[in-house]
Amino acid sequence: MELSILEKITLIALDDDTGKWVTDSMRLNYALAGGVLLQLTQKKKIELVDNKVNILDNSPTDNFLMNDALTLIEEITNKKAVNVVYKLARLTRKLKDGIVIDLMSKGILKEQEGKVMWLFPTTHYPMVDSTLENRVKAELIDIVDNNHSAQNEDNLFLLSVLLNCNLEKEVFGNKANKKKITKRIEELTAENSVGGATNQALIQMQAAMTMLMISTATISATSSSR
Repeated sequence: MELSILEKITLIALDDDTGKWVTDSMRLNYALAGGVLLQLTQKKKIELVDNKVNILDNSPTDNFLMNDALTLIEEITNKKAVNVVYKLARLTRKLKDGIVIDLMSKGILKEQEGKVMWLFPTTHYPMVDSTLENRVKAELIDIVDNNHSAQNEDNLFLLSVLLNCNLEKEVFGNKANKKKITKRIEELTAENSVGGATNQALIQMQAAMTMLMISTATISATSSSR
């Protein structure tokens, strides 16, 4: 059984024991939106050229999340990568729910209901079987600590997600080194280890996510100074 890039991001962003999200929701929104673009690129549904998203094939896939995302992209007039990621991020709640449901159906997560202050209902998703997540984490650790190749697009993208969402400790523990991870990402990108058009699409998606993060931080800083 294989995990999609969206499932990998979701598992890393959820605490194994409590089932709570361990990262800022807005950052996770953008990470998942970037993951949608990557997955659609892998399925040959879209391509990213000159920082724009071009639709190659709008026929339905076997995944309703991908179908919803493809429909939304078709409706977007301004198809610059940054704008598309922003629009996709607004689908996040539906994305998260759908991804979590898929992971529960695979026996990886379970639903656990509770209450905050004994009044407000909450739902968490603790881990049931961490085998696949541990495999993903082990690959990422090998890439950074042992200089192994990225092997696939997902791993390079996931390393960027760890940094953008402050999730590096979820994989590398308390001794996580952001500078080391950043350096390894730069090395992998420079050596074109994932190759060809897919690598170019990945670079552009990372750039879109970075710009969105900077924009969000700027708005927040401006608001707090007033």
